[in-house]
Amino acid sequence: MLNSDLENKDPIDYPKRNVWIKTFGCQMNYHDTERVLSHLRKLNFLPTDDKNDADLLLFNTCAVRALANMKFYSQLGELKVLKKQKKSNIVIGVLGCISQIEGQELLKKYKHLDFALGTDMVDQIPEVLYRIYSGESKIVLDSFDKTSAYSIETKITHQSPQAFINIMKGCNNFCTYCIVPYTRGREKSRLIKEVVADIQRLVEHNGIAEVTLLGQNVNSFGKENQETFPELLARVNQIAGLRLIRYTTSHPKDLSDELINAHGTLSKLALHLHLPVQSGSNTVLARMNRKYTREAYLDLLARLRDKQKGIVISSDIIVGFPGETDEEYEDTIDLLKQARFDFIFSFKFSKRPGTQAYLMEDHPDDQIKSKRLKKLQDLQLAIQNEIRQEMVGKTMQLLVDGVGKIEGKKKWKGRSSCNRIVHFDGPPEQSVPLLYKWVTVKITSSTALSAQGEFISIC
Repeated sequence: MLNSDLENKDPIDYPKRNVWIKTFGCQMNYHDTERVLSHLRKLNFLPTDDKNDADLLLFNTCAVRALANMKFYSQLGELKVLKKQKKSNIVIGVLGCISQIEGQELLKKYKHLDFALGTDMVDQIPEVLYRIYSGESKIVLDSFDKTSAYSIETKITHQSPQAFINIMKGCNNFCTYCIVPYTRGREKSRLIKEVVADIQRLVEHNGIAEVTLLGQNVNSFGKENQETFPELLARVNQIAGLRLIRYTTSHPKDLSDELINAHGTLSKLALHLHLPVQSGSNTVLARMNRKYTREAYLDLLARLRDKQKGIVISSDIIVGFPGETDEEYEDTIDLLKQARFDFIFSFKFSKRPGTQAYLMEDHPDDQIKSKRLKKLQDLQLAIQNEIRQEMVGKTMQLLVDGVGKIEGKKKWKGRSSCNRIVHFDGPPEQSVPLLYKWVTVKITSSTALSAQGEFISIC
């Protein structure tokens, strides 16, 4: 029975159940979680934050980062006790990248685990649950979609005016440290007309005002369909009612002149670009199979900043890659000083079975990697603090997305077009609801990590 049959068959009186789901990793995983919750809602599952109240417990996993990996295995192991207490009354499943590459092994090792779904199988969860509740157990679906076309409809379950839009899947780059091509498969893109219609529907019917376009390498979007990512951005920029367009992630080797120009001409495109560099050493970049040089990367930054004066750049950096010498590490420190990133995600290299880097020798020991990471992060925070002082006195528009605490005091918070978090007091009339409103604030102070603002108006 297909999931479409389960969702559309009428009438079916599904009993009320609760689902608890823990998501690790990238925005793509959070997008997949939204899809899963949308399917489950049609089967009368309601989300819960309490594992003890859940009838169905799910993990959406990440195989890229070691910490997320360890947290998943630890929490999965802990559920053995919960399932024993409730006997057969709960179902436990694993989704995502770890499930894609280790699904069979997971079910053998963890006897309390009921099913595992790979990255291309999340839409099959209604079918799997039908089989589980009909008496089957130990189900694994981990095959890749074999069709050449890629077509989906974005599912959302939240009330926020922000939405992740998956425009493509997979990766063809095979960076030597990365497991993604093995967990997500080859690149496939949706058609521009489908993506545009998808976003128009969300704007008109769900009040979506800000979208983040997702892909492992959005710069490669559309190649198999003779379309391009800048063409998609231009079309999305024309959608009435949409206010802000973000996207992630870009690969420097595919950052085209057209995309650089788009940052200078498209009014709704965010003043932020995440452009992972990974290392400042040409020899390390070659071992990583990144297919660009530090000089080419720095030239891209210069051209982007020339086209769009207000753009801020963030990046990813790995320290302690196999064979990384002191000189190669210092090249990364030097690049950090020249690039002046607004923020970075930085990590110690960790081996991933199945990647080329896993087989490489001459790994720096963990103490060296830790010292290198601390020096890198300390330098970045100093740069960040200096850069963000330039915000003070400027006005910015924010989409208010929640409440945060600063020195024990609750304040509204939002994220600017340039992806900076700003905390601010609301208007004197505290009854004025600001959640999910667009507001104008004046920046009064800033640190390396957040800024303080003064409310001016709802816009």
